[in-house]
Amino acid sequence: METTFTEMDSIFNRTKNALVEFMGILTPIVENAKDDHERLFWHHIFEEEEHRSDRLEILMPKIHAGAPLTDNQLELVHLLQDISIEKFGLHNFLEHLDLFLFQFKGTEYEERVQALRDFTYEDYQQMKVIMDQLNQEFQAGVEFKTSIPTDEKKENGSNVKIAAYSHEHVQEAPPVKQSFRKRLTVGSLKQQ
Repeated sequence: METTFTEMDSIFNRTKNALVEFMGILTPIVENAKDDHERLFWHHIFEEEEHRSDRLEILMPKIHAGAPLTDNQLELVHLLQDISIEKFGLHNFLEHLDLFLFQFKGTEYEERVQALRDFTYEDYQQMKVIMDQLNQEFQAGVEFKTSIPTDEKKENGSNVKIAAYSHEHVQEAPPVKQSFRKRLTVGSLKQQ
């Protein structure tokens, strides 16, 4: 259990630093948007990451303290819920980075955001393993559905999923952002 909390502490520290850096990149983009649609789009992503940063500020000290296994069952349940929500937040952050890379391919931002995306993807995969372990240990098979992204819900059809974020997907070269273009063509969308 201690190893699990140490791994989460590392993941949450990396992701906190990454989202602060990403928000720094987004700030001038929001400020210099060419129209209200673009401003609202990037502002929305900025705001979600800002809320996530606030949640991490509360969660990280609890994780850093180690496995707070006390007799207070309610405290433990709240901690597990917070961890579960953060797993979902990590999934959303990965999607936000991908959206950014679609928009700013070939710009001065691409290399740095791609690096953030690469380690975030690895952290997300590790977080899914950690959540499976925690679910098995503490929840007796009960899963928090709100922490499961659309792409990972078995009951959802493939028409609403993006393979890059599913349980079955393994990242391969070429990068994920290129594989979207191969899958999401006008022809493929008409066939669905």
